[in-house]
Amino acid sequence: MKRRDFLRAAAIAAPAVLLNGPPAAAQLPGGIDELVRELGFAFEIPLNKAVGGTGALLHVARERLSESEFAQISAFISGVERLIQQATNVVKTAMPKSMGDMPAVMEKLGLPAESTNKFSDFILEYLRERGGRKPVGLLQKAWKG
Repeated sequence: MKRRDFLRAAAIAAPAVLLNGPPAAAQLPGGIDELVRELGFAFEIPLNKAVGGTGALLHVARERLSESEFAQISAFISGVERLIQQATNVVKTAMPKSMGDMPAVMEKLGLPAESTNKFSDFILEYLRERGGRKPVGLLQKAWKG
């Protein structure tokens, strides 16, 4: 192939590549560990409190969503079940079954009760920025009310 032919083909193919953009992420890079680290860093709290709060919120989602819906969240965010287990050890009380139970969990972790909204907003925005529209919609469904 001559150089001019290569350059002509590249000029024709380049706009198609640029219009399509990067491929959609099938799974959150770094999984739940990265999310929890970022949350802890953003709120300047110890990792164990970030694990407890995030795991408790995800436990609420597991309680309120169907198995297939929660499986979609687990497929996008690897390590969710492990985090919920870790959170159970950190919280050391019964895990919440609804968002109404979350302020007590946050207080048990030594965080203000309004941290529930801050944690959930951070998680939703974090996932939204990384292409997780479906998990965001499912979590919003689980966490409303």
